Amino acid sequence: MGRPGVGELQLQKFQSAICESFGEGAVESPATIARLLADEGAELRHPEVIEFDARWRQAQIKTNPKRFRGLKVEPVVKPLRLRQAENFIKRLERLRERSERSGDKADWQRARDQAIKAREIAESRSKDRTLDQVIRTEQAEIAEWLGVWLQTPKLFAEWLELRRRSGEFRERFGDADFGVRQQT
Repeated sequence: MGRPGVGELQLQKFQSAICESFGEGAVESPATIARLLADEGAELRHPEVIEFDARWRQAQIKTNPKRFRGLKVEPVVKPLRLRQAENFIKRLERLRERSERSGDKADWQRARDQAIKAREIAESRSKDRTLDQVIRTEQAEIAEWLGVWLQTPKLFAEWLELRRRSGEFRERFGDADFGVRQQT
């Protein structure tokens, strides 16, 4: 793109152009736009992008709180544990299903954005040598869960059930029951 880096100003311009061309409902989050630009080789000014994305999301929640009723996502301060990650993915799945029923693609994109952000956090924490090895192993597992949900959300519950029955999972995490069973 030949420019020094992508930050808030550039992302605002992309959002405005999307809104003008396709309408308000097509406007993507700053993080989503930044991710697409980074995939095309753009250099991101990460702190600026993250701060802008957080402010934009808060504004979205304030202007349309009903849309976010099914997904109450708190800022992640501590690493999620397996049970917390499972509950988080359940909330994402409810939002995805609601979006599918209503035909509101913006809700589905919000669920995806939250999952992508949580996955990035889990991946980062899985590599953080200041954290305990048990936590890093859980974070790697959670990142995998989120990746599977992002790729095949309708199959996630079945996949998770099989994953927890696997010898590798039991060796790493024991035979703990995390409460989610395949509903038949």
